[in-house]
Order: sequence, then C-alpha cells, then structure tokens
Amino acid sequence: MNFKFALTGCCAAFLFIHLLAFKPVNAQENISGRAIFAANCSACHGSDGRGGERAPNIVTRREVVSRADSDLIRAVQNGVQGTAMPGFGYMGAEKINAVVHYLRTLQGIGVAVKVPGDPGLGEQLFFGKAECSKCHMVNGRGGFLNSDLSGYGFGRSVEDIRSAIIYPDRSLDRRSEAVTVVTSDQQKFMGMIRNEDNFSLILQTEDGAFHTLSKENIGRVEYSGHSLMPDDYEKELSSKEIDDLVSYLLKTSTLEKSASHEHDSEKE
Repeated sequence: MNFKFALTGCCAAFLFIHLLAFKPVNAQENISGRAIFAANCSACHGSDGRGGERAPNIVTRREVVSRADSDLIRAVQNGVQGTAMPGFGYMGAEKINAVVHYLRTLQGIGVAVKVPGDPGLGEQLFFGKAECSKCHMVNGRGGFLNSDLSGYGFGRSVEDIRSAIIYPDRSLDRRSEAVTVVTSDQQKFMGMIRNEDNFSLILQTEDGAFHTLSKENIGRVEYSGHSLMPDDYEKELSSKEIDDLVSYLLKTSTLEKSASHEHDSEKE
C-alpha cells in the first residue's frame, strides 16, 4: 500500500471523527433553556417567569413581550442598568439564545393555542352583554378604570383566562382591590388606590375620576378583599359565552404580538 495514500486516508478518517465529536451545538437540542432559566433566572423571576420577590413578571408584561429577540439577548448578556439584574455574558451566546428561546415559549410566542370558542362573538360580549369594556380597554376601545387587556393573553393558557373571568378575586392584585375611603367629615369615596405616599392618597372612583386626598383628612380606609369585577359571570353567562370571551382575549394578544414583531423587524 502506498504510505502517502494510507496516511492521507487515516488523516481524513481522523478529521471526520473529530468533526462529528465537535459539531456545532444546537441550542434547542443540546442546551436546555428550561434548565438554564431554572438555575439562573427563577430565583428572582419565579419558576414560571411571572415574577418573584426580587424581580418582575417577564412572561405577560407587554413591555417585555413586545421587545425584539435581540433586545432580550442584550439584556441577558449585559444586565439591565438601574436594576439588580446582572449580566450573564459569561454563559456564551448559545446558552443565552437558548434561555431567550425558552422565555418566548413561556410567553406563548411560536406556540399554537387552540381557541375554545368564537372570538368574534367574544368581542360582541366584551363590548356588549358582559360589559367588560366599561372598565377595560382593548386596542384603544373601552374604559380605563381597570387594566388594558390588549395583550392579556400573552403567556396565559385557556384555563388561566377562564379562571380569571369566573374567579376574579382568586389572584387579586392589591392595585385592583376595591376600597372605600372615609374622610374625617364622613364623606365616602369608593374605587381603587392609584398612588399613595406618606402624605396623600390618590383614588380613582368608578366614574373614572381621580381624587387626591390628604391623609390628615382621612378617617379610615376599608379594604374589601374584592376587585370591582363582577364575580357572577358563571351565572350570568353560559359556558359557551365564556369560551367566546376567552377566545377573543387570546386572539387580541396574538394580533398584538404579530404587530409588535413586524414593527421590530422593520426597525432592524
């Protein structure tokens, strides 16, 4: 056998095996974004990314969901200035990409969700019979007493949204709790506290008006333990109608996600 030929063949075989052993890592196949998130992010942001004691919700917050992937990657790599979040650049690009990919999965981006009802009928209910629009807004339409629901479906399951409609007090946010403020001269104001400091309290009443009340003139504040949202939708609406409402909220969030990412693509 020709020695040069044999040496070349051995080198080629060795090179082939070497390339197999060190093939590029696929972030989805070989690096678990879930594991990286659990080890580095969950202690602050919560195991489901919806907020913890030390860091905010990054799954359903619109200002996070609407950001481009490149923005999220930079935030993970360099940290967020003015917050306690450090940079994780030492992990390398592949692991950072993997954890951002996992975050997008938590947010419901790229995940097909089968709606349980008719979004069109749900829209009619939202602005009609169910009277959701008296307090809530979707895509610029509706009231502003309570939260804007344009992107409410971000990262939420059908069961999560249905539960929020039927059991509004189950996971009550203190900012949405109905309170009654009684002044020193026995005037009563019912609504939600929008801001508070050592000297004053700002209350938004059900008619949408804001009232700034000096604490020295407040006799007491009564916390109801309930939101202003009706708790009888399961009686007032049929199961089909609730499914339609859920479908509408899921659809509006999907449309907003698409619009946000198209806008990001145009900027880039």
